[in-house]
Amino acid sequence: MGDDGDLLADDDAHPIPQVATCDVKGIKKTGGAELVIVIASPLPADARSKQRLIEKIKNYLGFIRSNAFVEEAGPPSISKTTIVVDIHRKSDPEIFDLLDRCRDWVLDNHASLVVRER
Repeated sequence: MGDDGDLLADDDAHPIPQVATCDVKGIKKTGGAELVIVIASPLPADARSKQRLIEKIKNYLGFIRSNAFVEEAGPPSISKTTIVVDIHRKSDPEIFDLLDRCRDWVLDNHASLVVRER
């Protein structure tokens, strides 16, 4: 298998086609933001899919800690900053377990994690 760059390269055929972009960003007028990761087709629990999901969350957290985010939405806080994973309900149960394990990581970065099944 190739290096991590290959695993994380844009792939329109994958349920997470791009790991380096924010799928949906909503800035609240009262400060804070809702950042959405959209997974529209079932996500399998293979190593590549897990790595792409973790990298996508990591990129969202990096944005939350950036000056650009603070300029747009104010300082991040658990009560005002949310990462929503809008995920296909037929994704592998292991993926939902992985997302549960990510909650503390997201909280440590001044945001909350919401998983919304579709």
